[in-house]
This record gives sequence, C-alpha cells and structure tokens, in this order.
Amino acid sequence: MKYFFLPFLVLLFGCTKTETTTPQDTLPPITQIGANTAGCVINGTVLVPKNGSQAIGGSPNYGLYQRQGNNFWPNKNDYFGIDISNKKDYSNFSVYVWIKNMSTGNGDYVIGQSNGELHSSGPNNNQMIAEIEMYGVLKTYYSSNNSGMIKIIRSDLASGLAIFSGTFNCTLYNKDNPSETIQITDGRFDINSLTLNH
Repeated sequence: MKYFFLPFLVLLFGCTKTETTTPQDTLPPITQIGANTAGCVINGTVLVPKNGSQAIGGSPNYGLYQRQGNNFWPNKNDYFGIDISNKKDYSNFSVYVWIKNMSTGNGDYVIGQSNGELHSSGPNNNQMIAEIEMYGVLKTYYSSNNSGMIKIIRSDLASGLAIFSGTFNCTLYNKDNPSETIQITDGRFDINSLTLNH
C-alpha cells in the first residue's frame, strides 16, 4: 500500500506553480541616431513611452510626442518639447520636457520655474512638468529655478535630418503641496522628427 502512494507524493510535490510576471521596464540606451526612444526614472520607477488606445478608435494615443514652435525651422529659434507618457499601463503617467528656445544649439539648458503652460505663449523658461495618477489621485509637479538640467547632445537640422538627442534630470515639486517633491533622473531622448509617429 505504501508503494502505491509514493509515485503520487512525488508527482504532488514535484509540481511547482508557474507564476507569470510582467517584465520590468528598462531605459533605452543613450543614443544619437534618431531611434525615437526616450525614458527616465521617477523616484525609482522607470518611465518609458507606451502607446495607448483612443476611446473612439483611430490612431494610437502616442506615448512619445515631440512638439516645436512655428519658427523652429531652420535655426531652432523657437520652443522645443517632448512628452514621454505611459498611456498603456497608467491612466496618467507623463513627463514633459520643454526648452523655450534652442537657437544656441547643443549644450546645457538650465531648468527654470514652470508655470504649467506648454504652448508658444506660455512658459518663459526651460521647464519640466510631471503628471502622475496613482490610486485615482492625479498630482501635477512643476520645476523651479535651477532645479535641473536638459543637455542637448545632438540637434541636427541638416538636409534630410531632424534628429534631437539629449539627457535630463530635475527635482519637481507638487503644485498643490510644494513641500512634496519628486526626483527625475537618468532622463534621455533620441528623436527623429521626420519619422516619429508616422
């Protein structure tokens, strides 16, 4: 009788439960080739752009979007901004990086006070804004004077090119509770405006 239960016990204890885990997001490498990649770390959590679905169909709700002013071409004498959002896994998890004027080309752009605006007549400073919704609560964070840096590594508007690459980091404060801050580190982007979202 005891020999009958032995194979059953081996089978019972030999089986293990297989758990499905979601792989952790990882930052893309820092490149300068127009790879259309971006990402950063927000208080230890990796944010990479992910497309979502529109409520009524149509084109995707893009997780990586680049904007620029009407006078940006050909001398970069206008604003330049990128939106990095996870529109798939979060209802709202976004970082906006904004340079008021990129006519000086490659180099360091000190981040200033944000007023929460993202259009040509809005901010007078280089700025960053983050929007994070957790547990149904949306919080908006603004940059303050000298709170970080955007470094443009490549800004190439040569014939047939529109490649913008850089890195960024910043401390932002909750606009409704300025004593609450978040750290944005290891930011990077590598965008080809001619092929992004086309």
